[in-house]
Amino acid sequence: MQLTIEDALAVYPLSEGKLAAGKKGISRTISSINLMDAPDVINWMKKGELLLTTAYAIRDSPEEFVNLLQKLNERGASGLGIKLGRYWAEIPEIALLEADRLGLPLIELPFQFTFSEQITALYQSEFQRDTRRLNELLETQKKLVDFAMQADEYTNYFQSITSILGVPLAIVTSEGQTLYNMTRCSDMELLSDWPWNQDNRFYKSASNLLYRVPLLKSGKSYGYLLIQTENLLEAHEMEGIFHQAAVILSYHLEVIQNQEATAAGSRLGMAMERYLKGNASLKTVLEFAEALGSAFWSTPYVCMVSYTRADAWDHESQRRKLREIQSKLQDHPKTSSLESHHFYVMNRIYSLFPLLEEEAKDRRKYENSVRLYAELMHSWDHGTRTCFISKVRTGMEEFIDGFRECEEAERISTELGLTEPVVMFADLEFIYLFKHIPQEVMVRYCSYLFRPLVDKEEEYTSEMMHTLEAYFANNGQVNETARELYIHRNTVLYRLEKISGLLNLDLKNTDHLLLLKLGLMFRHLMSPERQV
Repeated sequence: MQLTIEDALAVYPLSEGKLAAGKKGISRTISSINLMDAPDVINWMKKGELLLTTAYAIRDSPEEFVNLLQKLNERGASGLGIKLGRYWAEIPEIALLEADRLGLPLIELPFQFTFSEQITALYQSEFQRDTRRLNELLETQKKLVDFAMQADEYTNYFQSITSILGVPLAIVTSEGQTLYNMTRCSDMELLSDWPWNQDNRFYKSASNLLYRVPLLKSGKSYGYLLIQTENLLEAHEMEGIFHQAAVILSYHLEVIQNQEATAAGSRLGMAMERYLKGNASLKTVLEFAEALGSAFWSTPYVCMVSYTRADAWDHESQRRKLREIQSKLQDHPKTSSLESHHFYVMNRIYSLFPLLEEEAKDRRKYENSVRLYAELMHSWDHGTRTCFISKVRTGMEEFIDGFRECEEAERISTELGLTEPVVMFADLEFIYLFKHIPQEVMVRYCSYLFRPLVDKEEEYTSEMMHTLEAYFANNGQVNETARELYIHRNTVLYRLEKISGLLNLDLKNTDHLLLLKLGLMFRHLMSPERQV
């Protein structure tokens, strides 16, 4: 039971009685009801209990009455109801004064009604109240569900949820910025004990009681919902509703953050395109890059250029595509906690993907991560062609260099006829460095290096060169080379031994391996008619 004394006095037939003393305590809450048939009942009284009596046990002593009131107050009782007319005609003045002093409600019960009738009426009233309250909570929950289903990007979420909950609330971002505040607290009072833990809790801010719920989605914090409450009991009843509202607000704040990131990326993409065309300064581009946030630029990242079926000069189509990419990355378990940025440059999607510090130091680890990003792009849009990846970059000034590396990777792969879905600039870096070497120099070098092998029969030469290229492409892994060529590893070893003998080079010597690597790269860079 959670009625107050004031509530109970409004319930018939208790309403036929009257409050004799202790008016200051009428807000005390009744948790249960007990009957006094012996003086020692006080030893079993619990906090919040309302004691009903005929005064039989204390009929001979007003002092005992006063002593009873004091013990009830010590036990935290909600009040004392006494039925007059049988043992006492009226309540002694000394008891009335003590009840007023203690603020312990003293009720004259109506004589014509039994205790059981009055107790039953109170419990029925409590049941009706609980039923009514439950229906109100269900109706509020239904309104929240309907709101979540019907709201769109033009809906004022904060005002709407305030109206549905019917209580003052505030929204604070994870950085401690107040977005909305309808409570009696000033922004300074709300944030008096900032920063906060990500837990649910009631707490006092100045003279106001607040309930705080973190706004979380996929483990990421978007801020906090704060609800001002006057009644702790009702607030506990509404905890589930508050959490439902917090879920809705978390999704909304995520959308806002994504839209802001998309808008910032769009402006950066346009500035970068103007810069590449010579119509904007580098300073202008970097000013727009700052809008992506210093936290991103302080971590290692890679750049990726890709095409999709949605590539078009229709800006609305492009914005929808970027929002779709951002949303799907946040829903994916391996990328949900990472911040990435995407925008269009030269009608291509330019993406910036963060790397963990330990990933950035290990080529194999970060390569796995960036390939995951590229594979996701392919799986979401089957029209996606090759994705071109830069080297690891750090700092705001390097993202333009990253774009140029992606462009160069695209150019070289086109010249070499590469068809892999993911092309990494790091794999083509040597080719990029040597692209300015004259073709005549390359031809002479390859003619000198590979002449003993090229002088053999054409079929034999082709087979051996193909084996050598596969061996280098697989970083000297014999098993991987055999798997790619669909031959036994011993066959690979036999061919490598023959190549080593013909060219008079030791494949275990790093200097000799470098000579061969250069020769193979030059062959790719030379025009087909000039290849040795």
